[in-house]
Amino acid sequence: MFLAGYLISKNSAGNQNQQALINNSLVDRFQGVQEKRVPPAGLFALSRDRASFPVLSADGSQVLYYNSDNGEIRAIATKDLSSSSTLVAKIQPSAIHISWAANKTLIATYLTGSIFYDLNSGSSKKLDQGVRSPVLNRAGDKLAYIYFDDQTGEGNISIADPSGEFYKVIMPTRSANWQIGWVGNNTLSLVRPPIPENPTYALLVLDTETKSLSAILDSKNNLEVVWSPDNQKIIYSYSTDPGQESKLYFMNLSDREEVGLSAAVNASKCTWSIDNKTVYCATGDSFVTIDTSATVPAPEAIPALPSEIQNSASTATNLLLTSTEDYLIFRNSQNGKLYGLNLSK
Repeated sequence: MFLAGYLISKNSAGNQNQQALINNSLVDRFQGVQEKRVPPAGLFALSRDRASFPVLSADGSQVLYYNSDNGEIRAIATKDLSSSSTLVAKIQPSAIHISWAANKTLIATYLTGSIFYDLNSGSSKKLDQGVRSPVLNRAGDKLAYIYFDDQTGEGNISIADPSGEFYKVIMPTRSANWQIGWVGNNTLSLVRPPIPENPTYALLVLDTETKSLSAILDSKNNLEVVWSPDNQKIIYSYSTDPGQESKLYFMNLSDREEVGLSAAVNASKCTWSIDNKTVYCATGDSFVTIDTSATVPAPEAIPALPSEIQNSASTATNLLLTSTEDYLIFRNSQNGKLYGLNLSK
């Protein structure tokens, strides 16, 4: 009887201990284990869908992009670029250009006209049919555009509030094809495309307060321009003859001296660092950096990148850097998707 009682009590204790282990394992399981994020290395895909007009959000926490197929605006968190994108808003599809502002507003341009969207309120407004090439300033409180009458062949460059209701004419024009951009809060960058009387491009700046116009570059073929973050420098590309390959140049607007950068690449495939001196570019066969402050600035391939990654530079467009500049984001022109490149050494 003593032996039977001992065995029964031991078996009962064992069952209790086993149940306790099961209960503890269940608690651990459902409390969850803290996952450690592993930053994506090398070259990696950011979007599963087609992405156009990528931009960094005002606080640097997101990469925003637009899908022209369905009108979705999606966001990817920069603190975890391996995560899936999230839907921010949905607007009309098939936009041919997006002008982003830091206050969550944008203007989408379509073949039928342009629409102002406020993502904060979910509201939208179609701009006047005569408005061409509308561009919001960074703050989102000013709109620059060309207003053009096709019947008379006359128009003007104007600025207005974002909805286009209250406007001011800055300069008359007979061209509807100016490429407009904001340089600071009161200055416009104007690239004049070829016209019948002048088959070359020119770069000018227009002061919206004084209405004064100043020429920076003239008589260039296939001109493309990218301004530095402080708006004091430019990188630009042009070709000496219309059919030739474009080359890259640098200019500090304090002295307006042209400096060749020894790179056969379009400026639209480059982006500035926040240091206002380093430029990242995607050339035909590699990703490179250029220190424009060097005595003899020249492209240097980003180190430690395998050849298959360097070769992807040939299809890279719309380059941008994350705010910490540890990743280079770009769009693949062949499949339309976004990719990231880890720049950490």
